[in-house]
Formats: sequence, structure tokens, C-alpha cells
Amino acid sequence: MKNNIFPTVYGIISAVLGFLAVVFIMLKTFRLNITISVVIAGIFALIFFVWSYFQARASTEIKRIVRTYNLTDQDLADLTGFKKSDFPIYHDKLQLILPKRFWPQVLHALRRYEEEQNKL
Repeated sequence: MKNNIFPTVYGIISAVLGFLAVVFIMLKTFRLNITISVVIAGIFALIFFVWSYFQARASTEIKRIVRTYNLTDQDLADLTGFKKSDFPIYHDKLQLILPKRFWPQVLHALRRYEEEQNKL
């Protein structure tokens, strides 16, 4: 349950903060009227929500697969082709220190691994 709600809450918080920031920037810096500022901020808030939601979703999915199959940092390095030091595990929890641009590659490799394990 916690993993299902985290990406949504994270996305909502990001969207609200982004909305407020863009409204104030549009009003104070560009001196636009309130209607235009709210519309532009709404578009940015939607973008921030989607971006943050999928980022948090990828993080929870990667960590779920690692936890489910008890993968070590060496296993992750072998599966993904990255270095072992890119996947530190502290207190039995994976720390995703890898740059976020590589998360889709890691997630793809882990999903492929999960499919192989489910076929066995």
C-alpha cells in the first residue's frame, strides 16, 4: 500500500510547489495577469506531477524487484552492466545513487530479470 501511494503523493507535492512557484514568477517577474499566470502554472504543475510521479514509480519498482529477489550489488552490476559501486545497499535497502537518467535502463534490465524468474 505504501509503495502504491508514494508516487502519487510525491507527484502532488511537486505539482503544488511547482504551481505556486510558477504563479509567483509569472505575476511578479513577467507581470502577467492572474488568469494567464494560473493557466501557465497549471500546465507546469501537470508537467511536474507527471515527471515526479514516474520518477518515484521507477524508484519504488526498482527497489521492489531488488527486495523481492534479494539481489546484491554485484547481481545488479551483472544485470545492468554498471559498476558494483553504483548500487550501494545499506541496512538491506538499495540506495539509488545512480543518475536518474540511467534508471530506465536499470528498470528495464530488472523487469527482464523478473520475467525470466517468473518463467522458471
